[in-house]
Amino acid sequence: MEHEIFKGCQLEWIKAKTKKNHSFRYFVLGTSDPQGSPELRTVVLRGFDAGKMQFVVYTDARTAKLKSLESNPVAELLFYHGPRLTQIRVKAQLVSAAPDDELFKQQHEGAQKDYTTALPPGAVIKGIDQVSYTTENHFRKLIFQAESIEYLKLKRPNHIRLRFQKTDQGWETNYLTP
Repeated sequence: MEHEIFKGCQLEWIKAKTKKNHSFRYFVLGTSDPQGSPELRTVVLRGFDAGKMQFVVYTDARTAKLKSLESNPVAELLFYHGPRLTQIRVKAQLVSAAPDDELFKQQHEGAQKDYTTALPPGAVIKGIDQVSYTTENHFRKLIFQAESIEYLKLKRPNHIRLRFQKTDQGWETNYLTP
């Protein structure tokens, strides 16, 4: 059963890349700011490599999340599938935060615009019509390497909770009290 659950998680992340209404397409990314305070935000799953167990997110280079990850590259990814009552927490390390001009050019015009604002994300402005743009590209591709995965399925008569831990030999599985 453990192997099927692990493979099932991978399949859902693969589906989430292309199915816009998939529950895992938007997930919560948790980081710690440089002072150690938690920060949460919703991001979009842009890519998933099942072989490497890596997750891809796009961001602006000037965001607070990137500054937090530069000081502490540990993150947590929280996926929730409401209809299936399934929660998956992924502890991960940021392994890359590189610019990718080719990938940036592949984004539609509206998406490209999101990474070319004159002021950084979160800067105070007087109103929504005060956003201005430049030709400077602040696009970054973030790659997170999964280190452990905690799966929780709420069901009767027994909830199911497992932890998959990355080891040198592969992924070790442990059942946990739900």
